[in-house]
Amino acid sequence: MRKTLVSAVIAAVAVLTACSPDYAPGPAGTVSDRSATYRKADGWHYQLTIATTDGRRHDFRVTRDDYRHCFRGSAYPSCTRR
Repeated sequence: MRKTLVSAVIAAVAVLTACSPDYAPGPAGTVSDRSATYRKADGWHYQLTIATTDGRRHDFRVTRDDYRHCFRGSAYPSCTRR
């Protein structure tokens, strides 16, 4: 019974870590906007808009954790590290 439980826990952890999306990091800058959109076909999509020091705006997709930690006005990518 105990071996089965341990095996189940290890399998669950492996599945959860393997399914974590890995998006390319955006440029360093200040978060100027953020959005969360739900799409029926494939779930939630989280996006940040970054204003760089030269005034350019970049939109890119991030994970849910990065979205939750980065608010308007915070410095990206340092806001993603906790």
